[in-house]
Amino acid sequence: MTLTSNWQGRASLGPYLEGIASVNAMASAAKPFRVEGAVGRAEHISLEAETELAPNPPTSRRVRAKYALQTPNGKCKTELSLLDEHYLQVRIARARRPTQTYSLDLRFLNSQPVRVRHIAWGWFILGVASALASGTAVWFAFSLFADSARSIALVASGIALLTALSAVWLGMRATSESLNFKSVHGGATLVSIAGALGSTKQGKAFFVAMIKEIAAAKAARPQNKQQWLRDEMREHHRLRELGVLSEAEYEASKARILRAHA
Repeated sequence: MTLTSNWQGRASLGPYLEGIASVNAMASAAKPFRVEGAVGRAEHISLEAETELAPNPPTSRRVRAKYALQTPNGKCKTELSLLDEHYLQVRIARARRPTQTYSLDLRFLNSQPVRVRHIAWGWFILGVASALASGTAVWFAFSLFADSARSIALVASGIALLTALSAVWLGMRATSESLNFKSVHGGATLVSIAGALGSTKQGKAFFVAMIKEIAAAKAARPQNKQQWLRDEMREHHRLRELGVLSEAEYEASKARILRAHA
């Protein structure tokens, strides 16, 4: 089930820049910045500078639904919670890393997730090679070797077979599947939940409810395109400050959002 939201019309950038000129002057007096000459860059600075207008993330909301999933090796566990007022709380626990918790405004999530599979090909190739070696050792044992060498060949075959089984088992544990929700215009991955192959299907009911909440969030707070892009930019900026987005991810998403203004 996929729900999408469509924008109507192409708004001009000029009136928007005029409307925020006074806010830019106040922001520049409080915190100096460097203008690089490009209109898109100046617009980006003003978007980030209007912090007093930025939507506040929820501090305390009732949990309406919850879903948790972890990778086969147990190194990453993700917990998602749908909150009141169309917000999502994400909690990620990774091995040897601090637990990360953050909240998202569901308006800015694309309702069509991207499924990504990470297959541990190295382990599976080793398993196939070891299985072939085991079969070859058995063939040599009964075809070419004398009785005195047959036992050695059979032992080698057994070791190769055990190696093959172990490699396949490790490959299954290292293989994972993730469901990634990206931002509408920024294209940055804001939510990623990973588990074993096929495990995301177990949470189908939760993800269907989450997709419905995304559509409901957009309907509950309608905005014109310029206001939307301004808020989406600030949401990306906030997530970068929290460490959810890397600097490279933020810069790439910023460029996409600014292009959407044209």
